[in-house]
Amino acid sequence: MTTKKTLAILLAALALGMTSCSGGAQTAETTAALESNTDAQTKAETQAQTNAQTEAETETETETEVETETDLREYNTTPFCNPLANFDTPDPCITYDPDTGYYYGIFTQVDRLELYRSKHVADLFFSGESKVIMRADGSNSIYGDIWAPEIHRGPDGLWYIYSSSRVTPEEGEKRIFVYGSLTSDPFGEWEFKRRPFPAVYSIDPSVYTAPDGTQYMCSSKVDPTYGQVLVISEMLSPYKCEIGKVIAKAELEWELVEPYTGGAAILEGGFFLENNGRLFLIYSANGWATKHYALGVLEFVGEDMCDPDSWIKHPEPLFVYGNGAYGPGHASFFRSPDGTEVWCAYHAMKEPNESHTWVPRFVNVQKVEFDSTGYPVLGEPVGYETPIAPPSGEEK
Repeated sequence: MTTKKTLAILLAALALGMTSCSGGAQTAETTAALESNTDAQTKAETQAQTNAQTEAETETETETEVETETDLREYNTTPFCNPLANFDTPDPCITYDPDTGYYYGIFTQVDRLELYRSKHVADLFFSGESKVIMRADGSNSIYGDIWAPEIHRGPDGLWYIYSSSRVTPEEGEKRIFVYGSLTSDPFGEWEFKRRPFPAVYSIDPSVYTAPDGTQYMCSSKVDPTYGQVLVISEMLSPYKCEIGKVIAKAELEWELVEPYTGGAAILEGGFFLENNGRLFLIYSANGWATKHYALGVLEFVGEDMCDPDSWIKHPEPLFVYGNGAYGPGHASFFRSPDGTEVWCAYHAMKEPNESHTWVPRFVNVQKVEFDSTGYPVLGEPVGYETPIAPPSGEEK
């Protein structure tokens, strides 16, 4: 035998001490067995190599298919301008749902909850579909003055709308209420859930879901000494809450610009914003009908969300009037379709409104930047004739 295979067999036989004349028959049998085993091993190795090559080719084909599919997607690059509506759209809340591929938006309409949806944020309120969730007809003691609704997804995968209303036909007491979706589709059916604080005058509910699934609600209630203050409450479910604690009141110079709506200082419209390991609560201060309505920043720096000492207030406002947008405030924040950008939706007047009477407020949006520490930067309001590129990942 002169092949490598034959040499390997002879060496194995020598190692086993099977090359003596007296063991000739055993040597022949052993040699045949070794040769058979080697053939089987060679075939197995060849088959394994073939299988591995086939799997690699299959994976490559799958990756190529995914890449091809991704490459075929077309993204919207058409710029738009603020505002996103030509009618009164105060207290806007916008969110994007990657499961349905729609933006959803809602705002104060006083006598109803009406939800809008669109594939493009620029079209949301201009030409988007809408669905009336409920009307203030007295059912569940909801009699109108439905203010500042917000839509949030709960830990259970369902959607919830949080708002407030009068609880009697006459002007007066207001209470927060919650509506919940019956399915994971925000355009499906909804039902009334409850009033989480049936005995507390409060407005402007907003909800944050912590990484562990615990939920917290921020709201604005009337304090006899400080006017409207911000309260944080731990939630027992998406529609049940503990009684909360006051975490902030108006005290900075820029928060105390008169006149106030209702004659007292105002902090309201809180909305949670999380970025780069930091959690902020963006709120509004001053009277909504003045150009000085503006956004401020609280930051969570402690252990207990409901402990006032766990929050610090940054001294400078985040966002003030400019470029023809007056009284920018009552903001919400949402992610772009691909999740790489954060956007702010807010309302603003188109005039300084020195008379401080009712004027329309229009929904605007602009992208949020963050500094090197993760702190939000909004700069000035984008002018009404300034083109804005659509959120990243928005499809045509």
